[in-house]
Amino acid sequence: MKERHTDPGFVGRRPRFLPWSAAVVGAGLLWAWGGHRWIQSGLNLVRAGSTQDTEALQEFVTTLAQVLSGVLGFTLSVVAIVVQLSADRFTPKVTELFLREKVNFYLFFFLILANVVSLWSSAALGFYVRVGVAEQHPPGLLVGLNLLLGTASFLMLIPYFRFVSHFLQPASIIHPIEQQVRQAILGSLASRRSGSDSGSKRGYFSRCSLQLRPRHDNVVQQQRCAGIQGAVGIATEQHSPMGECSPAHQRCLSALDEIKSIATSALRQQEGSILLEALDSLKSLWVFYAAHKAQLPPAWFLLTPALWRDPDFASVDRGLLSQIEAEGSWLELKILRQYQALFAEGLNGMRQASTLVAIHSLELGIRALEAQQLTVAGWVIKFFNTYLRAVINARDIRSGYNLLKQYRLLAEAALQHRQSALVLQIVGYFRYYSLIAYKAGLFFLSRKRDGVLSETFGFDLGMLAQSSCALGSETTEAIVQALLRLDQDPESEQQETTLRGIRKTQVRLAAYFLSRGREDWARLFA
Repeated sequence: MKERHTDPGFVGRRPRFLPWSAAVVGAGLLWAWGGHRWIQSGLNLVRAGSTQDTEALQEFVTTLAQVLSGVLGFTLSVVAIVVQLSADRFTPKVTELFLREKVNFYLFFFLILANVVSLWSSAALGFYVRVGVAEQHPPGLLVGLNLLLGTASFLMLIPYFRFVSHFLQPASIIHPIEQQVRQAILGSLASRRSGSDSGSKRGYFSRCSLQLRPRHDNVVQQQRCAGIQGAVGIATEQHSPMGECSPAHQRCLSALDEIKSIATSALRQQEGSILLEALDSLKSLWVFYAAHKAQLPPAWFLLTPALWRDPDFASVDRGLLSQIEAEGSWLELKILRQYQALFAEGLNGMRQASTLVAIHSLELGIRALEAQQLTVAGWVIKFFNTYLRAVINARDIRSGYNLLKQYRLLAEAALQHRQSALVLQIVGYFRYYSLIAYKAGLFFLSRKRDGVLSETFGFDLGMLAQSSCALGSETTEAIVQALLRLDQDPESEQQETTLRGIRKTQVRLAAYFLSRGREDWARLFA
């Protein structure tokens, strides 16, 4: 596998010059439309030689009002076009995030204020000319105010377009969405620390509300708990732990779906840098959540209505959902489901995406092992199996090679953490999917010989057996037995070629055992 920085698929396809180009075009149109008229009026004002020339001042302010209205219109047009193009490129969430930014509100408020002041100043100067009071009350202060607002309106465009350019970068779009999940987690932590479970009546209803599930077969139980709620004098469901966590769950699910949408769009458009930002964001959220998971309130791990309605959970069996709730691993499962969707999307297309998903899944599994979160590590193993099934169904052998390497590294990490049960579990899956690939005939034509995915399974099992022997693990013999069972009777000449590759792996492993003084294991291959 090539390194990420040398892979042309992960280099930006085109420079991010769109905001600056739009700004240049807008400035040119603004100049052609009225900018030169404002400068010409200013020169005429200077030639007048006196600020008492009210008609010249009125013409100047009137021209300034027209130019400022043009500035406002062109700025709105340019920004609207650029934001819409970015929304099509990333996600419709871009428009919402852009409108939330206070910088946009302040800038357009200032431009509108400058337009209003210029408009009223032009009307006031016209009144001065008709009444003839300009000589008694010189309008110098009014003209100076218009000059100040007009100059500031032009100067503010440069940093504002720079802000727009920075805001529409991938990291600037993904980071606010990621912050949405972080704030939801921290908000739940703050609610627990504030002592939200005080009061015996509230605690009684909380225990009742924890039993609620939005299913059709427990309507009576929900009505009973609703009666208890009225009896204890609690007005709304938001006071229950489930009600408090449901909005936070909704924010988390919405943000994770937006990140997946950005990654999917980037994958289809071959935007490697954006895809990498999205995958890094999912991994960062996993790490952040793992650091705060132990401090979260028990209600956080319940399956609220927001979770039941989520597409990633709505189709899951109820028994499995009960297991997920008991383990408190719904957020990890949600992130893994996003990885699964991106892995499947990259097969037989942008294979680097599938490889990156496998690498990130390996890192998350290793972190779970380091934290002794064996339940979460078990979920990572299950999703590696899901990746393998997707590879076999899509017949994408190249992605399968890279995936098996990451899966084997996860098994070696489990060996280093003395998790023999997980290692044997992975070994069993290796043998099972090797037989599936062998029977499916997933052949891949290389430059020199015919290979098959099951041969790669044998190679990785051999490497895993060497690591197990070097660490003195009790799993070595079980790995050897699994490798021996890969050697099935061939049904065709091509399958015979494949099995020869597996036998070469067996011979190399036997030689390694002899070098380690384990003749008993080497005789198993003889």
